[in-house]
Amino acid sequence: MKGKGFLVGFLIGGAAAGISTLLSAPDSGRNTRLNMKATTDIWIKQISEVKDRIKELQKTLISSSLEGKVAINNFISDVKIVVSDWKKEIQPHQQELQKELQEIEESIQELESNIHNKVDKNTK
Repeated sequence: MKGKGFLVGFLIGGAAAGISTLLSAPDSGRNTRLNMKATTDIWIKQISEVKDRIKELQKTLISSSLEGKVAINNFISDVKIVVSDWKKEIQPHQQELQKELQEIEESIQELESNIHNKVDKNTK
């Protein structure tokens, strides 16, 4: 019984809504159909324009990403060359610094041994 009552209420409500829509429509059915057709044509044109713009955007993004990839690869190559050149340029200086550090270490060891020798002589 509840299902039957719900169905009857649904049908009566639908009929009432349809009748009120027809009675409160601002234009006649013919004008409403013409307006809907014109609106539909406008929407179709706008959707078509959006679709075309999306395709253009896609092409632009693909082109930009390819250009960016090439630019990044060129940049990486340039950085590798600069680092390699820098390593070659600094190598002689690096060897000199290592040599000087070794001489300083030897001097420190000499000083330490001299200090130990003097301390040993003074304590005896």
